[in-house]
Amino acid sequence: MSTIYVEELEIYTILGITAEEREHKQKILIDYWLDVDISKAMLSDEIDDCVNYRTINKKILSVVENSSYNTIERLLGILLEVVLGFDGVSHAKMKIAKPGALRYAKNVSVTAERSA
Repeated sequence: MSTIYVEELEIYTILGITAEEREHKQKILIDYWLDVDISKAMLSDEIDDCVNYRTINKKILSVVENSSYNTIERLLGILLEVVLGFDGVSHAKMKIAKPGALRYAKNVSVTAERSA
């Protein structure tokens, strides 16, 4: 088993419960790890034998940019379902960070992982 890691995917979305948070899109940062079997791709050098992380990333961007959740936790649950729906992804870990959510803190983040 191998892992694909995407670091600090920066996306703007509506996320939060206060009127201010729901008025304007705000930046969130997403890190995710996908456990995948790359043994066939390591031998073939064919893109069709790979888990296409570009396609997965585009789907995450689409879901987040068009979302409007109250909590990081709900968005995290939705995104884990999305990435586990791709062929070849057996396990996923994801972290969503919301910069500036707390005074004097750089980020607040929530991390979760699920298996297919």
